[in-house]
Amino acid sequence: MLLSLLKSRFLGYSFAFVVALVLILVSVSNSALAQPPDARYWLVGRNADDAPLSRYKERRERILATLSEKSFCVFFAADERNRQNDVNYEYRQNSDLFYTTGFSEAGSALILAPRGIVLPDSLDSSRRKHMALLFVQADDVREQLWNGAITGARRAQELYGIMAIENKHLRGILAELAAAHDTAFITELPTTLVVEPFLSDSLDMQESLVRNLKKQHPNVTLRSHQRLLGELRKIKDSHEVELLKKSVNITIAAHREAILATRPDMFEYEIEAAMEAGFKRRGAEDVGYASIVGAGPNSCVLHYTASRRQMRSGEVLLMDCGAEYHNYTADITRTIPISGTFSPEQAAVYDIVYAAQEAAISEYRAGVDWRKPHSRAVEIIRAGLLKLGIITQPDDYKLYFPHGSVHYIGLDVHDAGVYGQFQPNMVLTCEPGVYIPENSPCDKKWWNIGIRIEDDILVTNGDPVNLSAALPRKRDALEKLMKSRARK
Repeated sequence: MLLSLLKSRFLGYSFAFVVALVLILVSVSNSALAQPPDARYWLVGRNADDAPLSRYKERRERILATLSEKSFCVFFAADERNRQNDVNYEYRQNSDLFYTTGFSEAGSALILAPRGIVLPDSLDSSRRKHMALLFVQADDVREQLWNGAITGARRAQELYGIMAIENKHLRGILAELAAAHDTAFITELPTTLVVEPFLSDSLDMQESLVRNLKKQHPNVTLRSHQRLLGELRKIKDSHEVELLKKSVNITIAAHREAILATRPDMFEYEIEAAMEAGFKRRGAEDVGYASIVGAGPNSCVLHYTASRRQMRSGEVLLMDCGAEYHNYTADITRTIPISGTFSPEQAAVYDIVYAAQEAAISEYRAGVDWRKPHSRAVEIIRAGLLKLGIITQPDDYKLYFPHGSVHYIGLDVHDAGVYGQFQPNMVLTCEPGVYIPENSPCDKKWWNIGIRIEDDILVTNGDPVNLSAALPRKRDALEKLMKSRARK
């Protein structure tokens, strides 16, 4: 009887606890994920681990502080890109617009004006001067039926903390600003060049935009604000570093799964599928760039993306893949022996690349010129190739190490920013490599060996931090990981 009573009371308390917990979770979910209760469809809004709205405001204020009273700045959203016929690619926002607003929908724009913009009473009866205006798509019911929820002006203002109006007003407000200002800064478009088929003529969308705006507003000087945006974006704030760490950790876990999945006679696309499934399962929205998964001869193709070849025992597999998490991307490369053990020739080349990367990473320190790591990598690769007899002239290293090995990562895999001395909170890749394609002018025992090792490095006030260090990169550690495949 007592046991029954205690059980009933426990169940009652458990039920009450579960109900309370559900209510709390619903409340937290609505605020953390910014999913308004009146949204008919799932709204691509803010995430729980996004930067706070105050951080976006700080970024806008830093830009506004560089503008004169007679100038304004316009950020245009990325265009929706057509894949074929009436099917579009999955949408990805212009990184500059996302950086300043956190807003991810097409058909949007941002205007920053130090003098302020007073809207008509029909749009805002407060008569306040708005130094920042976000333009968004209208909340159209029919459009939502086909493509899902649209934030709309009212919700955008609530969710993003910035005055928002429908984008149909953009042209008129731009005309008014042009009439009262002498300079307009326009950020770069994500896609600028379009090449006409067969004719080889290219249409520069950026030039076309500037030309047409100049035609409509001849009294306004049009300039690019890309240098300032690059200066801001190359130094990551604490929230950006955390998002990059998450994208890196997702990428590490997926690389590990792909390595453990690799077997002779599989196809490259099977490993690519394992890699990208690992990204998605862990919450990454997309890849940061087209995955590079190349075996044998394809390991020597720097940007190989076909992934159609069958892999053979005795070959190496190069995997250059990065997850994009909340628009921030990792960039990691590992090269593994498909059989589980490197051949003597593969091991010799791998050890050279590893030594080059180790020396290069040690140079990622505040105050060091950004070219120094690459120079250190070149020194070691040149000496190593000469010692192995793969080259006989020092400058011939360029045949087998033809690319740079340092670039920013962040909202883009080759992130914005002018290069100079390293500064704390920069995040950059370190990616030396050696690629010896078939018919190279060396002993054929070296042919079809392509080795690249790439990690993501955080510059600090002290020692550099390898954000992707948890993924094995030493040759013996990789072989040990691959030997564990039999136990999986």
